[in-house]
Amino acid sequence: MSELSTALRVPAAQYLRMSTEHQRYSLENQRAAISEYAEARGFAIVQTYADAGKSGLSLKGRDGLQQLLADVVTGRRSYSAILVLDVSRWGRFQDADQSAHYEFLCRSSGVRVVYCGEPFENDGSMISTIVKNLKRVMASEYSRELSVKTARAKIQQAQLGFHQGASIPFGVRRVLISADGQMRFVLRPGEAKGLNTDRVVFAPGPPEELRTVRRIFQMFVDQRRSMMGIARTLNVEDVPSTDGVRWSERRIRAVLQSELMIGYYVYNKTSKPLSGPSKRNPPSRWIRTRVMDPIVDPKRFAKAQREMGYQRNYTYPKADMLKRLKRLFRETKKLTQRIINNCPYTPCAEVYRSRFGTLQAAYAAVGYKCRPAPRRGREYSDEELIAGVRRLHSEFGYVTIALINADRKLPSSHMFVERFGSIMEAYRLAGFPTTKEGTVLAALERASEKRSDEYSDIALLEGIRRLYAEFGYITVALIEAAPDLPSRRAFRQRFGSLARAYALAGVPTRKSPVVRERNRGTRRRLQDTLRYDPTKHRSDEWLKAN
Repeated sequence: MSELSTALRVPAAQYLRMSTEHQRYSLENQRAAISEYAEARGFAIVQTYADAGKSGLSLKGRDGLQQLLADVVTGRRSYSAILVLDVSRWGRFQDADQSAHYEFLCRSSGVRVVYCGEPFENDGSMISTIVKNLKRVMASEYSRELSVKTARAKIQQAQLGFHQGASIPFGVRRVLISADGQMRFVLRPGEAKGLNTDRVVFAPGPPEELRTVRRIFQMFVDQRRSMMGIARTLNVEDVPSTDGVRWSERRIRAVLQSELMIGYYVYNKTSKPLSGPSKRNPPSRWIRTRVMDPIVDPKRFAKAQREMGYQRNYTYPKADMLKRLKRLFRETKKLTQRIINNCPYTPCAEVYRSRFGTLQAAYAAVGYKCRPAPRRGREYSDEELIAGVRRLHSEFGYVTIALINADRKLPSSHMFVERFGSIMEAYRLAGFPTTKEGTVLAALERASEKRSDEYSDIALLEGIRRLYAEFGYITVALIEAAPDLPSRRAFRQRFGSLARAYALAGVPTRKSPVVRERNRGTRRRLQDTLRYDPTKHRSDEWLKAN
């Protein structure tokens, strides 16, 4: 069989996958084993699909297998067989029927799947079917057992005080140590250990960061400042964060909530087994380990937790909330969600919305009458919305939520859901197929049409400039909706990030100097309106007097 000419061999594609770089069968070893099998069995490999460093638990993220299925189902292929090393390389799906379904799609399209390293022939016989299903179940069970072992090992490492992933708050650093406990160096954001024998421990950050952390707790606990107000103060004073990103309410909350501020590392608050949805574990399963000296006083930290629980449960007295809102109304002469969120002495707008039902009800309680902003899309009739869906389909050849959101002549997709119950119902009324299989196949077909390797760097950057020139702004939705550009993933793979692609294209973004200066001007005007100096603090006595 090895002496057959290439013209007489059966054209075949090969699929390669490995979960990590340390896996027993690397892509090169799989390629060599499949090539040897193909040479002996009369196959000629004409195309390769590969997923490097991808888990076999689901189809999500496996671009190679997705492209393979798209080519097979749409008929854009030049082969009649797919060579895979073994059943586990095809996938370790927790539902064995999922793996069988993808193989059935190939077989029903005239392409058979051949397992080169298995001791059976995938010929549809009863023996091969039984053995194949057993192999699938064994592959999924292996993943379950490995997940349990990995989770147990991480818990044991956390009990010893070693970092087990996830981000760390401002004021804390990760330090790499060797197997014998010798310090190597401090890890910067985004860096990870390179040796399995190394460990990562916690350490307090630089003195200036520790002073900022203590100041955050002082402003929140003693001065009773809101998290939004604290973030605004730090941004106005240009206090740097760990990675240079501007302060936000979320970052302030991370500092206030982390028990690393009092020297304890808490692990296993949530779990995500087998790449499934994340679920919160009960406190009895949490791992709490002392890893360093406290940065803030434990009593002050406990007060901060009580205050956050007070705010989170929306237990502000209504009379106090109205008093603060009335004072803000006297100072600004108007009320908006943005003004409330930026005010240092009022709860956030969400608290008012929760206690009073709507912001308009809270406004009315303090004597401010405002005309509710019209919701975009109310003026559209059902016929106009359906006509818009048909227009997009005729223009692009398909319709997606990203296309609807990017089109300025249509409201957002939320209006379609509100009006028709779901996006799929809107598609059905417009006369388009709404089955899940049809939607998936259409998405796979579009993905195959927009392959990133067909675009040069110059073409990608020119596409960004064209979108910005046409719409006056650039977003991920616009890139995903553009029929002549690949998905956002292509830009990230080519340039490292979308922000870098925007910078290379010369398109102003949220972090550009022009926009940053404009935002600073907005903050200054708002501060002047509120007559608020972020470098000073108004005492409780002053608040009571006013």
